[in-house]
Amino acid sequence: MKRVIAVVVFMAGPAAWADEVFLRGGGSIHGEVVQRTAASIVMEVGPGRMTLPMSRVERIVATTSDLSVYRARAARLAGGDVTGWVALARWAEDRDLLTQSREAYEHAVAIDPGNAAANAALGRVRLAGRWVTAEESYRARGYVRFEGLWMTPEERSATVADRAAEARVREVTAEADGRAREAEARAAAAEADARRAEAEASAASSSSGIPYPYIYGGGTIYGGGIVYGQGTYGARGHRGQGHRVAPPPPPATPPAPSPQADRTPSPNRQEPAHPTSRRVH
Repeated sequence: MKRVIAVVVFMAGPAAWADEVFLRGGGSIHGEVVQRTAASIVMEVGPGRMTLPMSRVERIVATTSDLSVYRARAARLAGGDVTGWVALARWAEDRDLLTQSREAYEHAVAIDPGNAAANAALGRVRLAGRWVTAEESYRARGYVRFEGLWMTPEERSATVADRAAEARVREVTAEADGRAREAEARAAAAEADARRAEAEASAASSSSGIPYPYIYGGGTIYGGGIVYGQGTYGARGHRGQGHRVAPPPPPATPPAPSPQADRTPSPNRQEPAHPTSRRVH
């Protein structure tokens, strides 16, 4: 309570004082206290006014602020002193009092509408013998505003066309990349299918045992022999525990008939007389 009372009593001085207000927790504000109560203070700073609650005020120290100097100098200037107002505007601009600087330049232009320094500082340009704003100058010359820039209608149309062309190129490129990725995916899938088919064929060949077997009953004819049991025999030897049985011999060729075998009598055939035979009556 003592601290707050001391601050209020301190602020009871002239309102024209320049002040530096130190805040609780650190930091300070330079300006001029223009209104005060027990609950808050109103300060005039460069860009405008601000209100601070007394709960945030640590202490107030009187200083000579640039803002108070500007006001004191402006109060001493004559209403028609264009040179003085331009000089004051430049002084304020050098000290970042941009609001006050613009006010001084505008005051100088109000006194002398043709003052080049003040008009240029306010961003105005000379067109057809008079000072106009930059926007008025561009519009008078046929410019249009596009995305924060002034340009001719032809430039605007060209910019829009270029952007459309670039967008189309990006679209075509994206489509081509998409097709290339799809082709790569199909090729990878086909390769995977081929490898899987090859693996399946290899597995089937490994599980079939002897290649190209011929099975008859319980044996396997292979390499000219019959294999029984669980062994495998080839043309040059055998493995396992089976036994080899020689193939059956080919069927025999029937013998040619002998002359003595045909004893069928013939009516026209004469039996030769045997020299030792005798007719018995």
